[in-house]
Amino acid sequence: MAVRKFLQGHAPGVALCIALAEAGRWLAAALALPVPGAVIGLAAYLALLLTLGERLAWSRDGGRLLLRWLGALLVPALVGLGARAMLIADAALPLVLLLVTTTLVTAVATALLYRLAGGGDS
Repeated sequence: MAVRKFLQGHAPGVALCIALAEAGRWLAAALALPVPGAVIGLAAYLALLLTLGERLAWSRDGGRLLLRWLGALLVPALVGLGARAMLIADAALPLVLLLVTTTLVTAVATALLYRLAGGGDS
C-alpha cells in the first residue's frame, strides 16, 4: 500500500522530468545544438511552470524527489572525474573560471527569477 501511494505521488512528476530531459536530448542532437539536452529539458519545464502554474502542481512531488536525491545522482559523475584527475589537472584554470562564471550567472538568474516571481515584496 505504501509503495502504491509513493508511486502515485512521485511517478508522474519524475516521468515528466525524464520525458522533458529526453526530448531536450533529442532536440539537441537533431539540431546539433551546443547545449546539453538536459538543460533544454529543464528550460522546457520552467516554461511549463511559468505558463501553466498551479495546473502543473501534480509534478511537484516528483520534482522534489529528484532534488532530494540529486547528490546521489551526481556520484557516478564525480567518480568519473576522479578517474580522470590528471586530465582535469591540466585544464584546472579554465575549469575554475568556468565554475566561477557559471556560479555567478546562476546566482544572478536566481535572484532575477525570485524578483520576477514576487519574492522579497513586503
